[in-house]
Amino acid sequence: MLFKFILQTLFRLQEHMMSAPSETGTKARLLQAGRKVFAEQGIKNATVRDICSLAGANVASVNYHFGGKDKLYVAVLQDYMEREAKRHPHDLNVTKDSPSEDRLRAYVQSFLAQTLGDGTAENERLGKLLKQEFIEPSPHFGEIFERNCRPKHSYLLDILRHMLPGVEEVVVSRCGSSIIGQCVLFDFAKEALTRMNPELTLKASNIEHITEFIMQFSLGGIERIRLAHQH
Repeated sequence: MLFKFILQTLFRLQEHMMSAPSETGTKARLLQAGRKVFAEQGIKNATVRDICSLAGANVASVNYHFGGKDKLYVAVLQDYMEREAKRHPHDLNVTKDSPSEDRLRAYVQSFLAQTLGDGTAENERLGKLLKQEFIEPSPHFGEIFERNCRPKHSYLLDILRHMLPGVEEVVVSRCGSSIIGQCVLFDFAKEALTRMNPELTLKASNIEHITEFIMQFSLGGIERIRLAHQH
């Protein structure tokens, strides 16, 4: 009996191991297909049938793996943000014990690099979908913000608290918003900036120069606030 029980257990384990890659593969294919279809058509025009057809999956699989089209859309945008964060981490070459100025510089450069993206048409369109969430938030914005944006913002505020010891939290938050505002300007106002001066267009070739300008401008303001607080 014991031998039979062991054989049955091993058989079930083998079945599980054989089926797991298939489920994981289907979910990954749906996510990849969702990236392409949402990037091309947006959430309103994209259909589950188109996504499943591209993924080579059953139409019921989106609901099974993600809980529906809307949840897949959220997963696609989160996956986009997580990919960019891995490519350009905000703490690259710094630690929590590094000088605050170095941490802030790494944060700003990471923000700009993630905004710039990898240059592919698909990522460009996904970036626009994400930008639209900030301009006209959909019902999914809260979930996207809490998971991907709030931790990043909290990291920035932690840096600024070290640079502005004893300063009111609302002032620290305003400093954080000012820095983020400078960074997102190069994405949200890209067309206008290009028309004003092509040198203002964010490119891989000038990202370090723009980083340094934002740093100099921000450090000047931070220092003035710090000195004013001392008096």
